[in-house]
Amino acid sequence: MQNNLFWVGAGDLAQRCVSGLDRSAWHCTALKRHCPTDSVFDQIVLADVTLAESLQNLPQASHIIYSVTPSERSPDAYQAVYDSGLKHLLASLDLNALQRFVFISSTSVYGPDPVPQDENSMLKPTSFSGQTLHAAEKFLQQELKDKLTVIRFSGLYGPGRQRIFNSLRQQSLSINPAMDNYANRIHSDDAARVCAHVLHHAQPHSCYVATDSTPLPLRQLYSHLSQRLKVPAPRFDAQQAYESKHFSNQRLLNSGFDFLYPSTLQGYDLLLDSLASITHES
Repeated sequence: MQNNLFWVGAGDLAQRCVSGLDRSAWHCTALKRHCPTDSVFDQIVLADVTLAESLQNLPQASHIIYSVTPSERSPDAYQAVYDSGLKHLLASLDLNALQRFVFISSTSVYGPDPVPQDENSMLKPTSFSGQTLHAAEKFLQQELKDKLTVIRFSGLYGPGRQRIFNSLRQQSLSINPAMDNYANRIHSDDAARVCAHVLHHAQPHSCYVATDSTPLPLRQLYSHLSQRLKVPAPRFDAQQAYESKHFSNQRLLNSGFDFLYPSTLQGYDLLLDSLASITHES
């Protein structure tokens, strides 16, 4: 029997995930605001979750992934998609047919903590984005109960996600010399595979922290990348805020997930190697 996947907000993460699914087992529909020039999906629904009237006659779905992108980084834009948008969508769906709703969240729902945090750690978001995502998680838990799985991604990197390289080249990054924040990363290919892993899991947990296996001090990450890029290391700034977070992916590993890129440094090295190869060939 074929599963009907409905991906709401189908960007790079969705494209990578769906490309790896067995299409004889998954019929994949995307909800997007704009018509794509090309797509790996079987069907495209042009709609906007912030406009309730655009969500009429949505396809019946056995599995839904919600990974919308706010129009801008502002409280109003986040509220529009993670509060009003979610409510509009749920009101337009046949929830009786739904088996699994996967909500793409972020480790921004956690507050700073010097010890490793996991799915059972207290949520103390300090940013408006983390606070909005936390509220959305609680709303969905109330509405969907055991049909919900939340994936809290740490910082994604990979093809098309290499802003850190430009920041290092422009020397716009700084480090507190006394208190070093941690870097928590996950490669975009592994992020897509986490989504597929949850879709295929017969009894997934209600929440997963999705980050690779080597959180490391920012100083170490910046130093390594600066050497690779042949640029000066970031400057020291004693005024740099200490807001360190340090995450454990043990629940994800225990569920049977294997990382293609378990090491942040090795993953970045491979990304830099591939970019250098493209530059050389062109």
